[in-house]
Amino acid sequence: MLLLLVVVIASGCSEAGSIAGPADPEAQLQPELMVADPAVTSPGGVVALTFPEETTRGVLFILEQRVGNSWAHRFDLLSDGPGAGWKRSWHPVGAEPIAVEDIGVGGPGPDRVPIPEVAEPGDYRICTGNAGENFCVPIRIGE
Repeated sequence: MLLLLVVVIASGCSEAGSIAGPADPEAQLQPELMVADPAVTSPGGVVALTFPEETTRGVLFILEQRVGNSWAHRFDLLSDGPGAGWKRSWHPVGAEPIAVEDIGVGGPGPDRVPIPEVAEPGDYRICTGNAGENFCVPIRIGE
């Protein structure tokens, strides 16, 4: 039996595009748990996330931009991890709250996430957004 629970995510309390801290200050870069392909992409691209240890995760991922020595939560990303019929989407921080189905996704992936067309070039990380312990993988968004 698959239990679906809808969770409303308020994407931060700041205005769209403003600087906010990381979504989960405890999240760490753990490339042994999640791999991004490609690791360098362009705005409007798609990144396939694979999970070598088949770590359980949800469909919500967080895109954070490096700002100085910290991370700023810029976008919420919804993956197609559960398979056919799941629509990928992105939502800017500070926009309308989004509803996210709280389901567990297992296996090696790939879980594909969209990179927003409006993302500025720079260093980013993609983090799990609703796993038990959130973890991240670095990516770079080019011109």
